[in-house]
Amino acid sequence: MSNFKDRNTRCVVEILKKQNPATTKEILAMRDLFPELCAGCTSGGDVILAGKELAEQGFVEKKWTSAGFAWKLLKEPEN
Repeated sequence: MSNFKDRNTRCVVEILKKQNPATTKEILAMRDLFPELCAGCTSGGDVILAGKELAEQGFVEKKWTSAGFAWKLLKEPEN
């Protein structure tokens, strides 16, 4: 996994550890909590791609809601 993608997935995980579940919009609003880690998450597309990768690996669950995608952390990746 590229460093950029890895940082984005770690950003989503760290935010979900603080607020679980969270919508894509809520994740974007909280990225300032981790400025060095979340610098690459600049749009909803970045969050969705990172969330999709985490969902494929079984770490998060995504659900469509009236507010867009909601992401729920199921378990933390080991690194």
